[in-house]
Amino acid sequence: MKNILIVDNDPVTLHTIVGLLKSQSTFFQVLPATSIQTAIDTLAAYETHILITGMHLPEMDTFELLSVLGADYPETRAIVMTNNASSMLRTKLRQIPSVIHFDQALDISMLTKRIFTELQIDYGGQVRGITLSSFLQMIELERRACTLQITAKGKLGTIHLIGGKPVAAKMGLLEGKAAALHILTWENVLIDIDYAPCEITKEFDVPLMNLLLESGRILDEKQSQRPNQRKFDRYDCLVGVDYDISDWTYQCNMRDISEGGVYIETEQPLKVGQRLIVSLSSPILEKTCGIKGTVVRRDPKGIGVRFEALTLYQKQVIRSLTESRCTPIAHNPGSNLYS
Repeated sequence: MKNILIVDNDPVTLHTIVGLLKSQSTFFQVLPATSIQTAIDTLAAYETHILITGMHLPEMDTFELLSVLGADYPETRAIVMTNNASSMLRTKLRQIPSVIHFDQALDISMLTKRIFTELQIDYGGQVRGITLSSFLQMIELERRACTLQITAKGKLGTIHLIGGKPVAAKMGLLEGKAAALHILTWENVLIDIDYAPCEITKEFDVPLMNLLLESGRILDEKQSQRPNQRKFDRYDCLVGVDYDISDWTYQCNMRDISEGGVYIETEQPLKVGQRLIVSLSSPILEKTCGIKGTVVRRDPKGIGVRFEALTLYQKQVIRSLTESRCTPIAHNPGSNLYS
């Protein structure tokens, strides 16, 4: 995982840039810092590949940070973002070989492309809404070599392919075939693609169809051995919703829902036990309701929220939403514990 450090003393700008970059790819981790000292501490604690600064940071602080990079972290590239920089600042920045200057550049797409270039990632985009097994079969037909980074509700895994065939994989402490089989059992995956060539040691040599059949048997065995602990049917979806905490409203995506609770993707640093109100809308009933809930699970991509006792009106909105915008999910009590 490549680390990107963003330094800005304006918390709103910092949060916005961090959130936008996180949404672009899972190939890098974005680390925020609101001060020079925090940035220096982060540089000491993490191997940082790119540092982004300059949005609201004073010029003296920017150059202090760049001097630290030059002296102690020469391998770290720096991107300085400014707005109508003075000719003197432009000249100074050009004299530092490790610095990339973006002036009047708040185009996240261009910034992300430059980050991929600096990290030597030949980014092939993100794929969502297709099963991992189907996507792997398409890659096999094209005989492409690539690295796939797969995420699914807080879980992260990597599969390397050569000539369209999986040859190596990693998921947490698991490696090789065991990791590949584990990843292949995931549902509702987000796939990031890197076509950049890399030297990979072949860890297994198993035909893709054999891997798919074996992972299918593993999933069936797990589901048959677990009793159904859910009180309510769960539904998969991708619906934009918002939630309120105190006087703040946050936008997010809802990934699954039941009458017991909901899983939503959010970058907000919510804690387990925190209470909020989720706003749901039914396009069929043309009704909206707010449902009180409590965060019962937190992972890097989002939160699981358990609903409080629902009224008949709230149940009607949920049922209408599941009928019009969602698809049923097979019971799997270990995947998302909120209901």
